[in-house]
Amino acid sequence: MLVDAMINLHPGGLTWRRVYPGTLDQVPHARHLAGLLLADSPCREDAELIITELAANAVLHASSSRRAGTFIVEITRTSQEIGLAVYDCGWGHRPPLRKPCAADAEHGRGLIVVETLADTMGYEGDDEIGHKVWATLRTSRT
Repeated sequence: MLVDAMINLHPGGLTWRRVYPGTLDQVPHARHLAGLLLADSPCREDAELIITELAANAVLHASSSRRAGTFIVEITRTSQEIGLAVYDCGWGHRPPLRKPCAADAEHGRGLIVVETLADTMGYEGDDEIGHKVWATLRTSRT
């Protein structure tokens, strides 16, 4: 079940937010949302992959997957950049940015992929209230 999306118009752009149940089967739906909203963007595929990785991390590594847990996807689009963020429900641990892993590892490469694709990325929040993990993509790739 998807909760209705919220759309905010602000000077220079739009922000969309959608709340998803905290289950892995919702991750493809989050990816699809990014693809729909960014269908005409040269960054669409990178954005889809980033949302996929961040949403999966929210479900796998935070309390978003607990009973009645959720994660929130936020996509902001301006004429110059696309902002992507996923909010989790807390608990879990600080997102491990720049954590080394083996090239053939089956797990642990998601945030490295995000960091490679994004122009900037980071996180906010804490274990009690939850985390917002975000990434930005410049729309002009020159």
